[in-house]
Amino acid sequence: MRGILPGLILMFIFFQRGLSNEHSAKQDEGTVNSCNSGHCSVAGDEGPCRDDGIQRLYHWDPVKVGYKRKLRLEGEKIYTMITRAIQPALFEIPDFLSPEEADHIIDVAEDVGFLKSSIHLDPVAKKHAATLRSMEGHSNSSAGYFLNWDFDRDYEITKDEVSTFAKKVKYLYMSLEEVDEMITKLDLKEFEDGVVEYEEWRSFKTHAIDMYMNDMKEKHPHHKDRFSDQVWLFQNTDADEILKTLRERVYKLTRLRKGIVYGGEPLQVVKYGPHGHYHAHYDSSRKTDYPDGTKCCHYDLQNAPMAKCRICRYITILYYLNDVEEGGETAFPVADMKNFNETKFRDRIDGDRFNLKEYCQTANIVVPAKKGKAILWYNYDLDEHTGWMDNRDDRSLHGGCVVKKGMKYIANNWLPAPENDSAHLISEYFLDPDEEY
Repeated sequence: MRGILPGLILMFIFFQRGLSNEHSAKQDEGTVNSCNSGHCSVAGDEGPCRDDGIQRLYHWDPVKVGYKRKLRLEGEKIYTMITRAIQPALFEIPDFLSPEEADHIIDVAEDVGFLKSSIHLDPVAKKHAATLRSMEGHSNSSAGYFLNWDFDRDYEITKDEVSTFAKKVKYLYMSLEEVDEMITKLDLKEFEDGVVEYEEWRSFKTHAIDMYMNDMKEKHPHHKDRFSDQVWLFQNTDADEILKTLRERVYKLTRLRKGIVYGGEPLQVVKYGPHGHYHAHYDSSRKTDYPDGTKCCHYDLQNAPMAKCRICRYITILYYLNDVEEGGETAFPVADMKNFNETKFRDRIDGDRFNLKEYCQTANIVVPAKKGKAILWYNYDLDEHTGWMDNRDDRSLHGGCVVKKGMKYIANNWLPAPENDSAHLISEYFLDPDEEY
């Protein structure tokens, strides 16, 4: 009997190990994971709690490109989450919204009313902003040097070379019709015979052209960095059931502390018409760009205007609310790019890949617009020591490609989160006093 008992014990141990290995294999295949109040039932995808019991940030492991997870977020409905990139961790979830939910969000947004979208300049962009003073004479910038226009070195400037100058120096893509329009508006008489000869350079108003091109890039709807309309919808307890249900679904999806999800920004709904676009940009700021210790915006909404605070959006979730006839993709130009250098990329050594009217299809990842689909990505890495937000992932650069035909409606849920030194603070977007933060 004493010889049989150890054998039975060993058999039991091997049986348990077999069950454990089978469970792990199924987890690798992407078995259904359920999540209840932020605590997850499958060991392979643990929730946001650490051994010390303090809730920190959760970050889905992308595993590998093409990896699929099956998620049960509400009732018996199963959602599929597909990894599209590792850096940033980018996921696609088809049919995250039902057609009825997508239509409802558009209807509510139209009822509230859209306004023209604006952009936030980062410190680097502000530092390089041109300051021009006069309409006469030569510019003090690169526009004021003849050889910067005369690309073929024949001592004549043609309209084609004006268009080339705009593209190479200003990252402005002017058609020849737009060049003709500028010549007429600025009364550039030197172009009466079609070219500006070297002798005519003395009177050529390069400062006026410089100002015109800068103004065109900033204000012309086809050329400025962003051309869209937007509206903000609250999702707190006063919102309708669909908007509140969506927020609860996001809470289950992200596995973040409820206070962080409920302390997210209002839902932004964006409308793009023909030529609508948003060139490549970041949703969040880098802490290193603010050496004075500037606060994250969501902790000081009342006292800190956008220019005096940092945008700290840990997660972006983008929803496609309709099918676009042509164009309107979301592009990630540098996702999973090896040895990526953000400074060199900003200097446009390999072309102006920020411009998603011209360079959409060269992006490393291009996500087509599809009604009901959501994409989720992380704008920040996690600090492996503290479990809170660390550095911005510079590969999270993204934007909206030009709408070539039809209309495009999307919505954004932005979830700002704490860094280690701000984990005790409450987001000022948190509007539900009856909820525990």
